[in-house]
Amino acid sequence: RQARAPLSRRRVARGSELKMQACAAYCIGSACMTATCSCCGSLGKAVSSISARAMYTVIFGLGMGIAVVMRDYAKPMMMEIPWIGVVPGMQPSDEWFGQSAVYRVSLGNFMFFGGLSAMLLDCKTRSDPRDRHIHHGSWTLKLAAWALCVIVPFLLPDGFIDAYAWLARLGSGVFLVVQMVILLDFAFLWNETWVAREHVGWVVGLLGSTIALYAGSVTLVAFMYEWYAPKGVDCGRNVWLITTSLVPCVLFSALSTHPIAKEGSLLPSAVVTSYCVYLCYSALASEPTEYRCNPRGAYAGDGKASEVASTVLTLASVAYSAVRAGSSDFFGGTLGDGDGDGSSYAALSGAEMGGGTDADAADADSEDDVGGAASYPNGPVSYSYSFFHFIFALASMFLAMLMT
Repeated sequence: RQARAPLSRRRVARGSELKMQACAAYCIGSACMTATCSCCGSLGKAVSSISARAMYTVIFGLGMGIAVVMRDYAKPMMMEIPWIGVVPGMQPSDEWFGQSAVYRVSLGNFMFFGGLSAMLLDCKTRSDPRDRHIHHGSWTLKLAAWALCVIVPFLLPDGFIDAYAWLARLGSGVFLVVQMVILLDFAFLWNETWVAREHVGWVVGLLGSTIALYAGSVTLVAFMYEWYAPKGVDCGRNVWLITTSLVPCVLFSALSTHPIAKEGSLLPSAVVTSYCVYLCYSALASEPTEYRCNPRGAYAGDGKASEVASTVLTLASVAYSAVRAGSSDFFGGTLGDGDGDGSSYAALSGAEMGGGTDADAADADSEDDVGGAASYPNGPVSYSYSFFHFIFALASMFLAMLMT
């Protein structure tokens, strides 16, 4: 009995020690979780204090980076998921797994931005609770929601992802049209800004930029005729694509100098011409490598260069849309019913390009539930939140097509 007593005391002491270790581990884990959540929230607040739109652009860029990595290295992970790669009569290749991973990440981004676009429909005033809690606030919750949206598509079967891939093809076409509108807006803003400087140096710069854009376009067209319509080979389709890209550009450039074209200018025409020629080149460069009218297909660098250029252009378009595409004057009007916002183009442009009070007032309130309703700004919003997120959702679809 005396021998058992020390053993019993040792067991009690051991049990107490284990309880203390478990309690310490729980406290450390709780502290780590609290610190992690605080860091995520602080990060969101730090970025959004500059601009909420900048934070959404960072999230989009992060999603794009994940898609690039997953495309090349996702196969080992995805092979461990039993419902992925079940294709009757086919053994999925490395390329198949990479494309599936890109589609799933793209779907996650589309779900996140599409959901925000739907929730912010008809949000026209700063006093709307959705402005404070959904668009400008709750960053910790939104970061968690974005991470969840990226993870959920990997729980879906292949058939659902195939359906999304077809939907993304349609959304990509819509985004190309929107991208053209964004490019036009940029070109006109560029032209008007330099002309307004009323100095010969800016006019010379404008003229030089126009000449350089047209010269680059003509040079690329000449190279496309040489590269993708080689002599001795019937490449009627390629010739037709190049010609139908060139002729309308020439006609509309000439039309922009005619008095019938109000506010016509050669710089916007040069920008659009360069973009159309680039799209034609991108399409021809993506032709199969074994296609006889694509002798440059043997050079893998062409396709990679085109992909990199497209990715950079897309990211630039999305970033620019974060500043301009959702603005109330983007389509030449104002938000609301037309009687609540009398802001001029100059006022909105100054605010949205980072030099005015509206952007500061719009994004200084980004902290989660800080300040109270009395101190929160009132009045109409300076840009359409719903359309802003819709642009990002379409861009997510386009990037899926671009990377696959």
